[in-house]
Amino acid sequence: MALKRDKFDAVFSALVRERTNWQCDYCGRTFHHEKQKLHCSHFKSRRHKSTRYHPYNAFAHCVGCHRKLEEDPYEFTTHAQLTYGEMTIDRVAHLAAIPVRLKPWQMDELYQHMKAELKRMEALRGQGVMGRIEFTLPDWYQDEITMRMGEAA
Repeated sequence: MALKRDKFDAVFSALVRERTNWQCDYCGRTFHHEKQKLHCSHFKSRRHKSTRYHPYNAFAHCVGCHRKLEEDPYEFTTHAQLTYGEMTIDRVAHLAAIPVRLKPWQMDELYQHMKAELKRMEALRGQGVMGRIEFTLPDWYQDEITMRMGEAA
């Protein structure tokens, strides 16, 4: 069953694709003029609330690479570990199992933060920054997940 895409997913997807300057994290092709062909690909499914918007759980993948990696979990894991590091990906995998329920005000704040980060990244692109630009999420989002992780241990 596919999860419905909402405004949070849309802005997060834009952040992930802008982070790479519209370049596939796997094959390296750029998609400035074919933006619909570059997807936000999640290592751990979007159904896991604790990692749904985690920067290290998402990649910019072209349609072909997204399909290939979705069909080959071993290759996706290897790719994720090469991109972010084995310890980081192990932590993302662990976090995915932690149940998190965000309050409406938290979701609103998360959305506003993501929109501000996207605006910041687009301004940097406008100033000529070409490489990868990382984005952040609110500190409390990470703190909430870290707290839940401690409770689950």
